[in-house]
Amino acid sequence: MASKPIESITVGRQGEINLPRDLKERYGFAPEQLVRVIGTRYGVLLIPLSDDPPSAELQQELQAWQELGISSWNDFLY
Repeated sequence: MASKPIESITVGRQGEINLPRDLKERYGFAPEQLVRVIGTRYGVLLIPLSDDPPSAELQQELQAWQELGISSWNDFLY
């Protein structure tokens, strides 16, 4: 699956965020789903908690992100 350009979303008054539909579908976010929130030095990771293992495609994508390293963040347009 090809990556889409980085999207911007707005945080609501109560801290809520609405993820774009394609991201919800791709990563398995469902209504009322428990989500692990991981704060990092450079941002926040949202991981949907599920009994299902991640797909092979998602595992490859996560590995690629880990291999990028922080020096690559300058390549992303904000």
